[in-house]
Amino acid sequence: MTALMKLSELTRGDRARIHAIEAEDNLARKLLELGLLEGMELRLAHTGPFGRDPIAIELNHRCVALRRRDAAHVMIEKLA
Repeated sequence: MTALMKLSELTRGDRARIHAIEAEDNLARKLLELGLLEGMELRLAHTGPFGRDPIAIELNHRCVALRRRDAAHVMIEKLA
């Protein structure tokens, strides 16, 4: 198993699998409602200006935009 990292640390084009969401109830619920579930694979599709906010991830055939501070609560394992 590879080392875990935060979703906010990915760079454009990277693929990953969600390992866990480590957030308080409200944020965790919001992320789950957006479809970020343990075991799901995703790809970082876009980043905001100069590599910042927001980030856009492709997840389950759709695009989801997140703030980096929210993405920092999603633990992932990077895929090759």
